Amino acid sequence: MTVLGLLEAVGPKGILVLLAIGALLLLKTKTGRKLAKDALNRAAKTMIRFVRISLWAASKRMPIRLAYRLQPERWREMCAARKLIGLKRGKVKRTPMGVDVLVTLGGALTLETLTARIKDLETGLGTRRGAVRVEGRESAHKATIRITVRNPLAQIVRWDRPAGPVSIKDPAPLSMNPFGEWTEIDLQQRILIVGASGSGKSSVQRVLSAPVILAADADLEVWDLKQGTESQHYEGKADLRITTPEQAKKRLDWFMGTELPRRAAVMHKLGTSTWPTSPQHPDRIVMVDEGAALIRALTDEELAQFFTFLEQARAFGIYLWWATQFPKGTNLPTELRSQMSAMVALKMRRQSESRVVFEDLTKEGWTPHRLPGKGWLMLLDDDHQDPEESRAAFIGEKQFRSIQPYVTHRPAPAAPVIPPMPEHLPTVPAQAAADAAMDEAVSLTKTLAAPAAEPVAELPVTDAILAALDSAPPAGLSAAELQAATARGKSQVYAGLQELTDDGRAVKVGRGRYALAGTEATA
Repeated sequence: MTVLGLLEAVGPKGILVLLAIGALLLLKTKTGRKLAKDALNRAAKTMIRFVRISLWAASKRMPIRLAYRLQPERWREMCAARKLIGLKRGKVKRTPMGVDVLVTLGGALTLETLTARIKDLETGLGTRRGAVRVEGRESAHKATIRITVRNPLAQIVRWDRPAGPVSIKDPAPLSMNPFGEWTEIDLQQRILIVGASGSGKSSVQRVLSAPVILAADADLEVWDLKQGTESQHYEGKADLRITTPEQAKKRLDWFMGTELPRRAAVMHKLGTSTWPTSPQHPDRIVMVDEGAALIRALTDEELAQFFTFLEQARAFGIYLWWATQFPKGTNLPTELRSQMSAMVALKMRRQSESRVVFEDLTKEGWTPHRLPGKGWLMLLDDDHQDPEESRAAFIGEKQFRSIQPYVTHRPAPAAPVIPPMPEHLPTVPAQAAADAAMDEAVSLTKTLAAPAAEPVAELPVTDAILAALDSAPPAGLSAAELQAATARGKSQVYAGLQELTDDGRAVKVGRGRYALAGTEATA
């Protein structure tokens, strides 16, 4: 009778009864008892091993599958199958994003060889792509294999406002890598920001700008030649907004003819060859949004002047940040690209665009056109020499608008706010020439709406300014407010302030505000 015939004859329950009877008869024999004992022992050992590995996996917070593959016998099998003979496993330590496996490099293995075989490690350990990294240790024959089991980039990386004082001299968090580590960037350098439309470039610019806005020792100005559409979020945060090519050209002339010489005089006076970054002598960030528009607007002579400014400005604490979504040779000339000490590359559309930015480094993995998507970037500067993919922190428009710039108890304005006056004090002998130069130096929309006071012709401008400062609030008065209080022109007020600050009767406090000498401590 076949098994099928027996099943039809006695049914499933009958088969179970027959098997039970057979097992009882087998246990009555010595061989049967031995087989049963061995089976029970194997089952018990398997259960104990499962419980032990499960508890170990739970203590390390890793999947049980990975815990099994990290067992000594399975590790040796993997190394033999993956041609990693000599790779000895040491301790396994838990990390915030996974585990670190301490290994010893035996035989012909080197750190370079192991690093080149990361894909074999990923396959042998059953991890996702990009979840394994190899790092060297103090001893040349030892290394650490880092394994991530929790993806920190599965969701948006939120930007958190710093809890304490902010200085531009401190590196700022820019992005997070797949191992949950923040990538920080030095803000005191010239930065090139490139990325296709929709790659997250605007958010990255906000991440870079936020610590500058919050810093007491840095000022920000934005050049946005797209009719000011992007820079509108910087209203009340940037000291100055440039929105037309004409304004950019005049601002460039002001930098070269006035501001750089002024900063050089400060350095000569202090006897230093390095710009003394401080609240009294703040750095200045010039962020150009969509630099391709500026390149097209400048003549060859103006471009040469711009490149000269770029070469000299860094020594005086002025740093250019250049953003563009068109990384082409015409929009990124060699004179500009070679001056950039940091490159932040977001998702690009074509390999040719990656080559414009990174040139021969594309052969070493600097290929931003292969980034996963929006918000992902690669950072190249003196502190980041490996092509590591990371995801940028995100600041939404609403959150960015809530960021308030560093001020020293600035009172609420009584009149409509206008773009601030430049902080330099012109020294042009001719009154009419000074008025014209100041009118063209910055982009002012309207004068203060408050009616000007009756002019006091019999008082010199310095006495009028002193009288206004004597009744000023603790935070002092801005140049625009002094114009309204004294009923004097821009150049007159600036010339008077120049004289008062030179002889020590007035001092500059906060961002472009002035107070009487001896009262600035309360400002």
